[in-house]
Amino acid sequence: MHSPVSTTGLKARYRPLAQDFILAFLSLVFAVCSFAFPRTGWPDSSGFPRGDLMGLAFLGTAALSLLAPFVGEEAPAILRFLRTFYPQALMPLFFQESILLSVETFRGRTFDAQIAAIDQAIFGYQPARWFHHALDSFPAINELMFASYFLYYIIFSVTPWLIYFSGREEDSRRVMFVLSAMMALIFIWYLFFRVEGPKYWFEDLRRKAYGEFQGGFFVHFFQGVFRSTPLYGAAFPSTHVAFTLLMLISAARLDRRLLWAYVPGLTLVGCATVYLYAHYFTDVLGGLAVTALLEPLLWRAYPRMRDALERRASGRRGPESRGPERPA
Repeated sequence: MHSPVSTTGLKARYRPLAQDFILAFLSLVFAVCSFAFPRTGWPDSSGFPRGDLMGLAFLGTAALSLLAPFVGEEAPAILRFLRTFYPQALMPLFFQESILLSVETFRGRTFDAQIAAIDQAIFGYQPARWFHHALDSFPAINELMFASYFLYYIIFSVTPWLIYFSGREEDSRRVMFVLSAMMALIFIWYLFFRVEGPKYWFEDLRRKAYGEFQGGFFVHFFQGVFRSTPLYGAAFPSTHVAFTLLMLISAARLDRRLLWAYVPGLTLVGCATVYLYAHYFTDVLGGLAVTALLEPLLWRAYPRMRDALERRASGRRGPESRGPERPA
């Protein structure tokens, strides 16, 4: 006969992080939207709607988030690393689907006219149209801007890892909680506030399609990426700017001397998004504002959520269960 499974033992091994529930919630929202709007693309050869397939995929990511807490401190180092940073791997999936779903949820409507009008009011012209026009005849400038656009992915990926491997594992988890919460808020926002970006909104920029840029490796690399990847519908706020600023703040919490490297990086990333007419200048301001507003709130919220999860895992109901305080 099989001995019964100890629920107490299972509970002891189940150690969730706050980010797990955020990712599970985000996955369920996207699963519901995918099932509700199954025509996000083309059916496969069997005629099965793509949206239904993605709905199942998002149910899978929700299950992954809820099973991740079974990876404990005794697990191999590589599993602990993946357990902490798996939200980073899921970000491209949510980002891409937020674009495709926004076409359905908002019936193709965009707010580009309003965002472009703000840029026009600020500058008297469209920065996304004229910034690159003034400099794109210089291949070195083109290469710098495309390389800066790529720099975002390095900053986004590596910064939390540096904190983790510096021995501050708890701080890296705190950063991932803030990142996961911001991902959830921004990607759900994209579903209902669709902004395509200058390269799709302005006819002259749409015709260019980056073919006029001359440069080296990064120019050629992104020319291929932009030709094959739909990026319309997730422009405001700029995730490039929002998450680069988040990583700048996170790095500064580790060592303020890193600001000397991260401030120029953030500046280049922000310039590149406009230079490549991927974003309006207002999108850049939106990315800065979102992070400046949310990061302090989420950073302070993390200890309370962590402590609540620890109390639940240990069976304590609140601070009073810790026993009487000793007299001073």
